[in-house]
Amino acid sequence: MKEQDLLKVFYALSDPVRLGIVRSLLECEELCVCQITQAFGLSQPNASFHLRVLREANLVLWEKRGKWTYYRINHHNQVLAQLRPLIESLDTFSSLYPACEA
Repeated sequence: MKEQDLLKVFYALSDPVRLGIVRSLLECEELCVCQITQAFGLSQPNASFHLRVLREANLVLWEKRGKWTYYRINHHNQVLAQLRPLIESLDTFSSLYPACEA
C-alpha cells in the first residue's frame, strides 16, 4: 500500500459522519444512498460528498440498480480489515444510526 492510499483512508475515517457510515455498513452489509441520507440527516449533495471520499479511499464498493446506488464495505481493504475491531467497538455510535432495515 502506498503512503497516499493510507492518507486517504485516515482522512476518510477522520470525519464522524463518514466513520458512522462505515460503521453502519459493517453492521448492515449494504445500504442504499436514500437510507444513508435519511439515517444521518444528510442532503443528497452532502451524502454524495461523503460517499465519494469513502470511494476514493477504497473503503466502500458501490453498485447501481436502476436509479438507486447501493454501498457496501470493501472487505479487501487491508487497513479497514485491521481497524474493523476498533470501529465496531465504538459504542458512541449506537445512538447515531438506526438498526439495519430488512
